[in-house]
Amino acid sequence: MILARDRVAATRAVAYFLMAGGAVVGTCALLVPGFAGGTTGGVFATVVTGGASVLAGACCRVMPERVPEPFWVGVPVLGVVIIGGLNLATEDVSVSAHLYYLWPLLYAATFLRRDVAYWLLAAASATDAAVTFTLQPVSVGVTDVAALITAYCVLTVVVSTLRGRAEALVAALELQALSDPLTGLPNRRAFDRDLADALAAGRRTAAERCLLIIDVDHFKTINDTWGHAAGDRVLVQVAAALRSAAGDAGSATVARLGGDEFAVVVAGDAAAARRIAAVVRASVARMTDLPDGLPTLSIGLASTRSVAVEPEALLAAADRALYDAKVRGRDRVSVMETAPRRRPRTVPQP
Repeated sequence: MILARDRVAATRAVAYFLMAGGAVVGTCALLVPGFAGGTTGGVFATVVTGGASVLAGACCRVMPERVPEPFWVGVPVLGVVIIGGLNLATEDVSVSAHLYYLWPLLYAATFLRRDVAYWLLAAASATDAAVTFTLQPVSVGVTDVAALITAYCVLTVVVSTLRGRAEALVAALELQALSDPLTGLPNRRAFDRDLADALAAGRRTAAERCLLIIDVDHFKTINDTWGHAAGDRVLVQVAAALRSAAGDAGSATVARLGGDEFAVVVAGDAAAARRIAAVVRASVARMTDLPDGLPTLSIGLASTRSVAVEPEALLAAADRALYDAKVRGRDRVSVMETAPRRRPRTVPQP
């Protein structure tokens, strides 16, 4: 299907082609003698087809959100059928008639998967050849057909290859934009997206979602005492512990919000979030890199059962729970179990 980032461009391409192509074909049928086969029925059919194309293009441009997803794959196929049908009805085998096939081929090579683009290339080439040889002797049309099919092939391969390179570059840029370079975890921008997606999914299914905010205790002291290299190792180890715990849970995503602060979005209830918090704290407690003791974690937990199902509300509640954990002595988990204005409860330590 069409990638989300390509939807606007694909909508415009389809809309403008349908409107421009339909208007040109309809106008020519009315004004150019013999264009539609020289018959009243041919003129009528061509004008109706052109008008329907203009209407469909206008709908795509004005209401793209109402267009069903399969349409974006089916529209170039429909374009090949319409072009072939109009060429046959108007008995047009000129170069301009052949070049109409370039639009569905360009569209497919630009927006659809490569295998779909190649399949459409074969369909357009076969349709063009069939119409040409129906209207002309093979000996007359074979040269034009061979030359045009070669051009179709070159165009599809070149555009598909360039698109593949562009997508690889976009993927690399997205990875850089959404990843923390030190830990490899998603960064704050990715976290905001993941949290919004998780809460939206929870609203659709009425399922609970939880958020853990994790802070490394006395991280500034670690940096000041042992250097930033030691601090970076601690962050990497905490990130690995969080990634492992989230992977074992199977329904959680991890991010580094910045500095020594991390977050885990849990697609589950508060008990599942507590288990992840316990696994992470136990894993970090086994670290032996720091000469004067192991780093500890303060964790704030908030659930959509207790606060509004909105990213800002859940994040604010988890932050308040984290603050409570620090105020109560750090190295603990504090849970916001009531409304945001109420005091959070601290989970007793084992």
